[in-house]
Amino acid sequence: MRRLILLSLTLLAPDGECDLLRDSVHVTSAAARPTNELWCYKCLAEDTDDRGCADLRHNNSALIHKCHNDRRVCMVKVKRFSYTTSTENSTTALKMWALERNCTKHCEPGCIVIGERTKLYACTSCCTSSLCNYGSRAPAPRALPLLPLALAAAAVIL
Repeated sequence: MRRLILLSLTLLAPDGECDLLRDSVHVTSAAARPTNELWCYKCLAEDTDDRGCADLRHNNSALIHKCHNDRRVCMVKVKRFSYTTSTENSTTALKMWALERNCTKHCEPGCIVIGERTKLYACTSCCTSSLCNYGSRAPAPRALPLLPLALAAAAVIL
């Protein structure tokens, strides 16, 4: 049967085209995508006493995770807080209350700061090499420049 089909194709196809049909290889889009070789630390610490996720200097092989599909970025999310007491005009040192390490599709590095007297900091850092998300320090929060805020406030008032 196979010879009959090849013979039919040979008779119907112009010279040289039959070889293209026989020697071509079809590759699906999934097979053409590069494999994901990224490994990241994966853990969630919502307790400051949980040192396993926060301090990776010890044996942490259980936290190593293979990233799959289109999750090609390692990330660290750190949530901290500080507060100002009513009797003092000083702010406490930042205290961590949550830390997450994982693989992700999208990662936007930076910090969001919410609040006045009690400030919540949510900071994210991103990296793209294997096991690069070992630190617990995300980028330092940046203060917004006051001049654009003052100009915006003046425009609203006028």
